[in-house]
Order: sequence, then C-alpha cells, then structure tokens
Amino acid sequence: KAEAYCATAEHCCSEVHNKLQLWGANEEYATIILQRLQADGYINEARYCHAFAHDKVAYQGWGRVKIKAALYAKKIPNLLIENALNEINEEEYHAVLYRVLSTKHRALKRDAMAREKLIRFCLQRGFTYDEIESTLRKFTN
Repeated sequence: KAEAYCATAEHCCSEVHNKLQLWGANEEYATIILQRLQADGYINEARYCHAFAHDKVAYQGWGRVKIKAALYAKKIPNLLIENALNEINEEEYHAVLYRVLSTKHRALKRDAMAREKLIRFCLQRGFTYDEIESTLRKFTN
C-alpha cells in the first residue's frame, strides 16, 4: 500500500510516516517500511525537495522563504533544502515575482496604499524585501 502511495507522486519521509500511522502501523513497523521504500527508490528526499521547490515557484508563485519554511516543517534536512533552493531557475523565479506583482499592481492601482499592500502580499508569498523592491522599481521606471 505504501509503495502504491509513493508511486503516484513524490513524497517525503514525514508524509509517508504520517500516512503509515494513519493506516495503523506502529513506530517500529513504520521505520522498517520507510527504510525499504528508500532503499527501493520510492522515497528520495533530494528528489522530493527539488520537485517541491520547482512546483511551488512555477505553479503557486511562492518565494524561497516560504518554500524553505514548508520544507523545514516537513522535517527535511537543511542541506537538502538549501540545495533545492539553489537549483531554482533565477529567470523563472524573477518572472514569477514580476507576474505576481503585475497582477496585483493592476488590482490595487486606485488604492493609495497599493505599494505597501503589494510588498506585504509578496512577503507573505515568501519573497524577500530586496527582491520585491528591485522588481517594483521596474514598474516605476
């Protein structure tokens, strides 16, 4: 059952562990199953991190800060998180930030507090203040 679960999509160890507990596996049995899944290649946390980071940037418009926090919450080792964040395509990343800002910029154009709202929104999306500021300069030029 765990192999079928892992074969349908990328999952990290903590997700599979939680699923095993939900299915009623005790801690010892869950550990054995996780080791077997890793040995057979069903679970690979480096592969998971890369896919997670790419998908969150491309499809949900997340920034590095939010991605890092989400992976940390899934108990992924920091080295794997940093490697995944370093593998994000810079051009795609900045294009996503630009797209997010331009979409929101049009919606908030008539609002006097538009700049602050845009910055707050992008910070919640996980982009850094410096990234947001440099992209916002493109709108004023």
